[in-house]
Amino acid sequence: MSAPSTRFIVRDCRPGATSRLAALIVAALGSALAVPAFAGDLKVAIVDLQVVLKSTKAGKAAQGKFDDLRDKKKRSLETQDKALQKRQKELVQGRMEIEKAVAELQGKPVPDDLKKKAADFQDTAKKFEQDVMDFEKAQRSTIEDLGKKEAELLRPIEDMIRLKVEAIAKEKAYTLVLTRQVAVFADPALDITPEVIKRCDGP
Repeated sequence: MSAPSTRFIVRDCRPGATSRLAALIVAALGSALAVPAFAGDLKVAIVDLQVVLKSTKAGKAAQGKFDDLRDKKKRSLETQDKALQKRQKELVQGRMEIEKAVAELQGKPVPDDLKKKAADFQDTAKKFEQDVMDFEKAQRSTIEDLGKKEAELLRPIEDMIRLKVEAIAKEKAYTLVLTRQVAVFADPALDITPEVIKRCDGP
């Protein structure tokens, strides 16, 4: 007769926004702007997609909406987590009381009221275990839902950034645009990040 010893952890509900989204944008840009490595005269530009996402008005607004939703869901999970921890402590205490009562009988027959208490404890423990599984399922579902919502909020921003970079590349005859994240070293003069931010925030 024992209470579950599950340890509850409310996970960070944010599924790793900027790096994942940067990778998505890189893939989108690659098909439009990349050229073979053996091309003759390369005119290269660098853009820091993480900075663009964090600095543009649209990016900040989307991130704010996502953070609000994430924090709301996280608070809800934390409330459930605390309630489960409280119930777990109560189950441990109840088990100890029953075991003590049985030990004090010193082999004598177990009275009906103690039998009922033990049966009720088992029912409560089973319900607790089910609630723990439901809670863990809710955690997984929350992380999945947040990932989908994040993609939904940032998809139009990804498209906008891609179009602005393509436009700059065509206007200034860049043959290759790389992200800061993949460049080991780049001359600051090659950085078009401020221009991309300016155009994203412009009319």
